[in-house]
Amino acid sequence: INEAKPVNSIFEYINKAEKIIICPSNPIVSIGTIIGLPGIRDALKKVKQKIIAISPIIEGATVKGPADKLMRCFGLEVSCVGVAKYYKDILDHFVIDKKDCNIKSEIEELGIHTYCYDTIMDSIEKKKKLAQFVIDIKI
Repeated sequence: INEAKPVNSIFEYINKAEKIIICPSNPIVSIGTIIGLPGIRDALKKVKQKIIAISPIIEGATVKGPADKLMRCFGLEVSCVGVAKYYKDILDHFVIDKKDCNIKSEIEELGIHTYCYDTIMDSIEKKKKLAQFVIDIKI
């Protein structure tokens, strides 16, 4: 990873994209390794107004995988608020699960537009509905 670097064309795609969607994946090992590549986080900071992320944490727990353990190792709160804080510098819009809507204001206090929706994708229909919801967010 110390020698990994992004292809140059990625920066053009970041700048030209209408929206950039960060799917509900592990913020440390999945998304973190991508935004940790040289220049990626800085490029995303410049276009944060068009970035939408979906929280992988619901009611303080992961849907699957070790994100909760890894977030704790990095000193992050295991919640959608913790994910929002981790992404704060590259994020302007954040979708959290409707079960976490009671803490929406904590994320909005970070200056992030926050939306509540059913983010559990346990059927094709729910996956499509979530995708359409995210696509329809006005930026």
